Amino acid sequence: MSKDKSASSLVAKVVSASSSVTSTFIEHNQFMKKFLARFLKCEQDIEDVVQEVYIRAVSAENERNKAGQSIDQPKAFLFTIAKNLALNELNRKSRQATDYIEDCMPSYAEQQSESLESEHDAELSLGTYCEAVAALPEKCRKVYLLRKVHGLPHKEIAKQLDISLSSVEKYLKLGIVSCHAALKEQPNSRTKKVQVRR
Repeated sequence: MSKDKSASSLVAKVVSASSSVTSTFIEHNQFMKKFLARFLKCEQDIEDVVQEVYIRAVSAENERNKAGQSIDQPKAFLFTIAKNLALNELNRKSRQATDYIEDCMPSYAEQQSESLESEHDAELSLGTYCEAVAALPEKCRKVYLLRKVHGLPHKEIAKQLDISLSSVEKYLKLGIVSCHAALKEQPNSRTKKVQVRR
C-alpha cells in the first residue's frame, strides 16, 4: 500500500510540475488508448501511436511557447493528433494490403486462366464421353447407364433387362472400354498448348 501511495504522489508531483500537454497526456493516457482501439486493433500499434502523439504534442507545445502562445485545450489537441495518426496508420496498412493484393494478382490471373482451361477441357471430355455412350449398342448402353449413372448392382440390371449376369458384365466391360478409348482419342487442349510452346 505504501508503494501505491508513493507512486501516486510521485505522479501527482510530475503532473503539477509539467506542462499542460504533459499533464493532460498523463491524465488521459488510458482513455486515449481506448479511443485509439476504435481505429487500431493491434496493441503494439496503439502504443506506438500514443507515443507519437506525445512526441508531436510536446514538440508543438514547445514551438508555441517559443512564439509566446499556449495550447488552450490540450485534451482536444491530443485527441485530434491521436485521431489523425490513427487514420494515417490505417491508410498505410490499407496501402500495404493493396500492394500485396496487386503483387498477387498475376499469379491469381494465371490460376484463373488454368482453371478456365481445365473447365474447357472438362466440357470437351464430357461431350466426348456422352457421344461415346450414345454410340454404344442399345443393350450395352442400357447396362452401362444403369450401372454408371443409376448405380444399380449387376443382379438388379440383369433382372430389369431380363439378361444373364454374365451378359451384364460383358456389356459393362464393352461400355467401359469403348468410353475410355474415346476419351483417350480426344485431343487435349493442354497438350496442344504445351507442344506449341516448345
